[in-house]
Order: sequence, then structure tokens, then C-alpha cells
Amino acid sequence: MGINNSQLAPQTQSTLASTEDSTKPTVTPRHPESRLQSDWLFLLERLPANQWYSSDYAYKTSSWLNVHTNIRKRQRILRQLSEEYLMGALNWDNYRTQILQRISIYVLKLHQHHSVEDHGFFPEFVSLYPQLKAGFEILERDHVRLNALLDEMQSLNDELAKAQSEDKALADRLQANLITGTDFLSQHLTDEEDLVVPILALR
Repeated sequence: MGINNSQLAPQTQSTLASTEDSTKPTVTPRHPESRLQSDWLFLLERLPANQWYSSDYAYKTSSWLNVHTNIRKRQRILRQLSEEYLMGALNWDNYRTQILQRISIYVLKLHQHHSVEDHGFFPEFVSLYPQLKAGFEILERDHVRLNALLDEMQSLNDELAKAQSEDKALADRLQANLITGTDFLSQHLTDEEDLVVPILALR
């Protein structure tokens, strides 16, 4: 007759529980508002973030991480220009001149980046680790939302290009887009790195 856990001595039950707990991932997502489940992070547990740029892995991981660094930098510069104008530290002409071209390049490059991930890298990664499919579906849904924010940003930028005179209300709308985009982008990029970078390093 089989024995269930309730029939075991307390010490034996404790040992079993300890063994079961030891098989569960102990690592947690790096972003406090991450949507990733801990059991998707078994590769991150094998290769934590503090090893991503180590000599053993940097040749596989640095390209992806550098792209993300540049995305964060471009977003940060756009937001900084917007804030400086709204605070009065930058006049309208300088603000308009500096932000117009930056937005067009940023939107184009980020759309291209998402397309390459959605149609190339993500399906490849899911084929390697089918248990991570739900995690990559989250990232793909993020791209839909981010692409909508990028399209809105480009539309506002088009209005800015046509503006014949100073339009603070338009600058306020662009600032709202940048705030929303920055916060969501931070969450998305960190979640993406937690899933993707260990795959790149360990495959």
C-alpha cells in the first residue's frame, strides 16, 4: 500500500519539503513589476546578470545588451530634452530642432528591432525552450503596446514638424508619451534580458 506524506514522520516530511524546495528556482526577476514567473528563470539562475559581461560570455551577450543600452539612452535623451523645454531651460527652436530628428531615428530603429525579435529571434528561442513560450508571448504583447506608443510619438513628431509657432500643449502631449514609454520600456527590456541573455550565453 502506498504511503502519502501525511503518514511520514515529521523529520522525514521536513526532509522531503527541503528537497522539493531546493529544486525550485531561487532567482527572482530583476524588475520589481516584472510579469515573469520564477519557474521561467531557470537559465537566469544558472547565469545571473553579474556574469553577463564576464570574459566567458561577453562575446555572446554584449551585442544584445549594447542594443538595449542604446535604446535606453535614446529614450532618456528624448525625455531630458522634453523636460528641459517644459522647465524653461531650452527655448522652443532648440527643443524642436534637437528632438525632431532624434524621434524619427528612434522610432524607426525600435520598430526594426521589434520586428527582428518577433519574426526571428523569439521563435528560435521558443523552439529551444518551449517551456518559455508564455514568457515570450508576454514580450510580443509588449511590442504591440510599445509600437502603438512609438506610432503616437511619431504622429506627435509630425505635428511638431508642421508647427509654425510655439505649441506648449503639443510639447505636453509628447512629454506624456515619453513618460509612459520610459516606464513601460524599462519593465519590458529588463524582462526581455532576464529571458534572452542567458539563452544567448548558454546555447
